[in-house]
Amino acid sequence: MVDTTQQISTPPAAVPVERLERERIRRAVEAYIEEYSIKAPLTAADLLRHVAELLSANDISIEFEKFTAILLNNSTWAETVANTPFNRRILFLPQCVRDTDKCTAEMDELGFICADCGACEIGRLQREAEALGYAVLVAEGTSVVTRMLLSGEVDTVIGVSCISVLEKAFPFVTAGAVPSLAFPLLRDGCQGTEMDLDWIEEAIHLKSGTMVDSTGAIFLDNLRSRVDQWFDVEALAETLGSNGSKTEEIGIHWLSRGGKRWRPLLAASAFEALTGIDPTQDERIRRLAIAVECFHKASLIHDDIEDDDEVRYGLPTLHLQHGMPVALNAGDYLLGEGYRCIGECGATSDAIARMLTVAARGHCDLSLGQGDELWWTHRPGPLTVDKVIEIFRLKTAPAFEVALSLGAICGGADVELCETLSRFSENLGIAYQIQDDLEDYGDGEERDDIDAMRPSLLMALCYVNATDELRKKMETAWQIHRSFSGLSEDLHMAIEEMNIPTMTSDLLTVYRNKAFAELESLQESGLKQLLTLLTGKIIDAG
Repeated sequence: MVDTTQQISTPPAAVPVERLERERIRRAVEAYIEEYSIKAPLTAADLLRHVAELLSANDISIEFEKFTAILLNNSTWAETVANTPFNRRILFLPQCVRDTDKCTAEMDELGFICADCGACEIGRLQREAEALGYAVLVAEGTSVVTRMLLSGEVDTVIGVSCISVLEKAFPFVTAGAVPSLAFPLLRDGCQGTEMDLDWIEEAIHLKSGTMVDSTGAIFLDNLRSRVDQWFDVEALAETLGSNGSKTEEIGIHWLSRGGKRWRPLLAASAFEALTGIDPTQDERIRRLAIAVECFHKASLIHDDIEDDDEVRYGLPTLHLQHGMPVALNAGDYLLGEGYRCIGECGATSDAIARMLTVAARGHCDLSLGQGDELWWTHRPGPLTVDKVIEIFRLKTAPAFEVALSLGAICGGADVELCETLSRFSENLGIAYQIQDDLEDYGDGEERDDIDAMRPSLLMALCYVNATDELRKKMETAWQIHRSFSGLSEDLHMAIEEMNIPTMTSDLLTVYRNKAFAELESLQESGLKQLLTLLTGKIIDAG
């Protein structure tokens, strides 16, 4: 341990000074985790709720709330970390535990390069960890840590720092669903700090009896690249088959066009999380992922026609390229191929029946949501926030539910799990569409949803909060069925003055958190980790 006679650091009130008390709290946390079968990852709200129960039931001082929360989070991740190969882990150590009078370490752009001089414990811990295969980084503060977390380069983290730094890093760990163990310093300060060496060494050497070659987590960037290969024109033609017709050619080329491919990625990753099987080695999930994208691409063709859009993926929309009848027919062809892919995927008859039901129900809901939007567009009038949310629920959420449910059912999910995925998808879909509204408003386009008089959450909030004069102008525009282009300046000025984007962002956060809340009961740790990570990637809100 470092020479604490420097008297530069002080014990933080948030960490128990006595080791016996620290151990008592850890035992209480582990018993609580076992009793209630709590699975990682947990949101900050989840942690605080569980910690409140722990403090009350175990007579733990409120001053140790954050310390208890860290131990609780550690316990939920311990099994995942134990199953992670050492060479997939990174150890973060704070440079403040070094003896500054004796330290001979040099510094680079990432942190300190320990000289292993023996003046502090950093060298020994680094030597032990690196011998096992760890990457070790000696740094200070949150900037380096958060940068690496945001980059997606970190699979599993063991970190040591003061509670304030651990607290700041937590949202980035949660957003990335990164398996992690955190250990707060026993003494805070910029020099001469202390750490619990026994706990840290225990964590460094933590392993299960059956350590595997992967964490069980879904590495999305790698999986995305593999899924993208399914949508090459040649690969699609091989999977779907082709008689050389022009309709097949148009449909397959449209299916191969860009986009984020969230939906096939959701299907493939849900399947992998539940089965541990590489999706690229299973023909069932490949056909199901293609089915999901067939449904999505067909809906885009029809949506572009209904909205009279001219550009998709930076190119003319399909109906402008080939005419409306040909485009409609290509969309219908893709819908048929989607259902054929499900029916011929090779799953059990019971699973196929369930998947066809989910897909058909999603198709109906999407049509109802789009129908409500079209009906309002042709007969516009005052639009409530609840009505816009309902359109979002019907129009956007089904695509997420169908993708997740097809992958999960193929992976053996029961009805109860699929119901959880349905509720999760509903909130994720609403949040996704709210985010789309915000991006549409802020993307600088000359004609956004508000000017074009399409149902928008910002427009609904603007109407509810507008002055009587502006509200009457909006009602007049609706009555004569024309766009808001003549009111554009007034509307956009009012939206900014009333902080409508902030209100909309607040609603985005509400539905994003509702999506997270639906995951709390999941017992499938890999799936829970996956969906937490995907939510953070799909929804960019903080």
